[in-house]
Amino acid sequence: MSEATLTPRQELSATISKSFAAKAYAAQSATSGLAPAPIRRREPGPQDVQIDILYCGVTHSDLHQVRNEWQDLMPTVYPCVPGHEIVGRIVKAGSAVKKFKEGDLAAVGCMVDSCGVCANCRAGDEQFCDQMPTFTYNAQDKHLGGVTYGGYSSSIVVNEGLVLRVSQKVNLAATAPLLYAGITILRCVTGA
Repeated sequence: MSEATLTPRQELSATISKSFAAKAYAAQSATSGLAPAPIRRREPGPQDVQIDILYCGVTHSDLHQVRNEWQDLMPTVYPCVPGHEIVGRIVKAGSAVKKFKEGDLAAVGCMVDSCGVCANCRAGDEQFCDQMPTFTYNAQDKHLGGVTYGGYSSSIVVNEGLVLRVSQKVNLAATAPLLYAGITILRCVTGA
């Protein structure tokens, strides 16, 4: 084995050292309720923001995923931490982040990352990413391995291009549910 080759244990240690602990509510099976569970979040990269989650809406999609009702299309990997209507405060911004700073209010919908280099991503259409976008939960976690965990947690790390600014003047609890149908409709109506 060459000096540059890492053992699986060394790879795991390197991954864990680039992550932090967060609190979450997770389903352990299709029939269990949500219960407190520790999870790991990746440390923010240069283009990422770390958000302390203040509110997360609940959608029927979360229930379908937790109950594994979409098993033919997107089988649920347990533990599953749902939630993709997230509002919170940025507590850390990567060195290349331009749109946000620590302390800003922010919102996240159903995606947390994409390849960023394909034609669709460069055009702002990350949902059509040639490499498949990274969904907020139950998607392949390209940074830590395993799957992504959603907003029923204390913190999340997201590529800044998939984060929306939230006004200090709005009701934050009422804003979270808009990240689902509200943003979908807005984009259709405005072409934004």
